[in-house]
Amino acid sequence: MRRDWIEWLACPRTRASYDLDPVRVADGEVVEGFLVSQDERDVRPVMAGVAVLPRDLGAHLREQGNVYRRSPINDPRLGRFLLGQAGSGYSVVPFDEVVASYRDLAEDPPEGYDTSRPAEHVGLANLAERLHAERPTRRALVVGCGVGRAVFDLCERFDAVLGIDRSIACVRRARNVAVTVEHFFLPAPKGSGLKEIPLDLGRLPRAGADFAVADAEALPFHDGALDLVVLRAGDLMGAWRDPTAARAEAERVLAPGGTLIWHDDLASGDRASAAGSVGVEGRWHAARAP
Repeated sequence: MRRDWIEWLACPRTRASYDLDPVRVADGEVVEGFLVSQDERDVRPVMAGVAVLPRDLGAHLREQGNVYRRSPINDPRLGRFLLGQAGSGYSVVPFDEVVASYRDLAEDPPEGYDTSRPAEHVGLANLAERLHAERPTRRALVVGCGVGRAVFDLCERFDAVLGIDRSIACVRRARNVAVTVEHFFLPAPKGSGLKEIPLDLGRLPRAGADFAVADAEALPFHDGALDLVVLRAGDLMGAWRDPTAARAEAERVLAPGGTLIWHDDLASGDRASAAGSVGVEGRWHAARAP
């Protein structure tokens, strides 16, 4: 995680600010360390560049312990902290989602290979670009980022974009795409005579992309910290437990005049913010904060 995100973070339980206890920092990024709340009631790990910030950390580590047990952890303090709480739960990335999200970046795809992008991804990128074409932009958040493509789509328009997901497996996959220097590979379709298809990540805007584990209903940010929040209807662990709370949290962390973009699966009753709707693209809606 980029070090400059820390001033905007807040404990998802108490809303206290965090101080950094760094273990390993490289090129301005915290690779390993601890975030310690200033009220001294909350300690959160940063592992492999990912801040782990769900409301109930213990439950998260028990439910998705397989990812932490197989992840490289260099610092013994961090290892004891994580592995001492990691349970037998299992989290995995649906690889079909990875293929659908990144197949348009395929290099020399075989004949008949689908290189289209999902309409949902295209609609979100188009709406964000249209709404922010003439506005100063800074920090954006994608709630329910999955394997990360929506985060990268926003990197051309915003200085820093953070994607959050409840699944550490998805967040780790997205982080790998963000930092991979050489080729990233997708499985080739059956009958193509190939095992894998390389992606040209040079075509993907990645500067400013970051990822963290967090809950939509308890966003780890101070009030008014963000210029754009994208709220999906869920992440790769399913729909939000409490969509009303997720919407309220998205509105809470928006700066005055900021933009909320939400999926129409959350538009029950067409509940718009006080500023009213300012854009629609496919299944995405947008409104300005007062």
